[in-house]
Amino acid sequence: MTQKLGQEQVEEKETQYEYTPQGPGLDTRQHMTTSYGHKPLIDQVTNGWRGDVKIPEDSGDYEPGFCDIEDEGSCPNVSRDIVRSRRFRRMLALVVVAAILAYYAWQAYLRPRLLEDWEFKEGFMSGRGNGTYGMARSGDFDGTAIKDIDAALVPGGKADHDGKRRLVFIGDIHGCKKELLHLLDKIDFDSAKDHLIATGDVVSKGPDSAGVLDELIRIGAESVRGNHEDRLVEAAKTMLDDDVDVPSAAITSKGSSKDAALLKHMKPRHLRFLHDMPLMLRIPALPLAKHPGKHHIAEEITVIHAGLVPHVPLEKQDPYFVMNMRSIDHKTHVPSALHETKKGNSKPWFNIWNWYQDRIDRGRSVDGFHVYSYAEWLGKQASHGWFEKVRHVLPSKHNDKVTPQVAVYGHDSKMGLQLHRWSKGLDSACVSGGHLTAMVLDAKGKTEITSVKCKNYK
Repeated sequence: MTQKLGQEQVEEKETQYEYTPQGPGLDTRQHMTTSYGHKPLIDQVTNGWRGDVKIPEDSGDYEPGFCDIEDEGSCPNVSRDIVRSRRFRRMLALVVVAAILAYYAWQAYLRPRLLEDWEFKEGFMSGRGNGTYGMARSGDFDGTAIKDIDAALVPGGKADHDGKRRLVFIGDIHGCKKELLHLLDKIDFDSAKDHLIATGDVVSKGPDSAGVLDELIRIGAESVRGNHEDRLVEAAKTMLDDDVDVPSAAITSKGSSKDAALLKHMKPRHLRFLHDMPLMLRIPALPLAKHPGKHHIAEEITVIHAGLVPHVPLEKQDPYFVMNMRSIDHKTHVPSALHETKKGNSKPWFNIWNWYQDRIDRGRSVDGFHVYSYAEWLGKQASHGWFEKVRHVLPSKHNDKVTPQVAVYGHDSKMGLQLHRWSKGLDSACVSGGHLTAMVLDAKGKTEITSVKCKNYK
């Protein structure tokens, strides 16, 4: 029996499951023995899940979607992170500021300029019903309409190899001899190498018109005819009569009686000088001028008293407006002696002049601009095919061989000194207490402005 018990104890020992703790602080020699019968515990579980485990069909192929909120890399989550970032907010603020600035630049600068550019161009298009300058053509003029300057007087020309000569342009003198002498002294005028050109209205209003004429004659100066000279030339035909009662104290030309009074103070040489004044004086481009710009002139110069209509050739300009214009209707291009007309389309004439010359200088086409009547425009349209009509609209280097030119003028004391790239207005209201202004042009085309203060003689 003892033997039998010993065998059972041996078998029981063979089926014992020993668990040996491995953790620190436990004695590995201690054994915890639990008897679970003859089978491992896992084999004694009777649940059916062990043999019926199902794996989801898509468990291995699942990928998060583009807009899956649970995926950190999805579109909504990435967008949210971007919006929350400081960098994004700074960039958004910059974009908003840039948009606001662009809007105000468009409204305050770009849009008005583009609109004005179109309006100026529209005035050249006869076929649009606005017409172009054709009503005021060249009329009667008792004198020389266009005169070219003596070639020997051109700075840097054939007679001036060293480039020492200068041209001196002076605004409206109006009989202010004292101021004229002061200005000539200030610019170190030397009649041996300098040539003075006045922009007209050298007489009337001021205290010594005859004295101004004597000084101009003495130094060999030239002047274009202004509206006051023209009045005197016309008045001389009828007012130089011994029977005319003239107030001796009247020395200005406000009205016919004062024109007659001024004529009484003039000698034949004075009247001859007035009559010989050309309507326009043309100066060729200076040979040594290389750097054209606002303060340099390298192009042909036309000196007039009041203004010019941009696209009308000099020989077709109306003499009255050349001596009297202040504005141009930007739709019809008809000039006016007023600053503002009742129609409200008036622009300072030099604005359209500058736009037109700048267009030529940049090589933009002006083909079709040189039309002086509606009938002439119809004739040109009939001779153009469809290709020619399209070509006129597009930018082109073709410009009918027209070259830009600079206009030097006076007359408009209300506008004051106006110095632009293509026009130089020199009337600075001398006789009204303003300044007498000179523009000195050297052989290299550089201009220098000098003025002297004037007494108010009004």
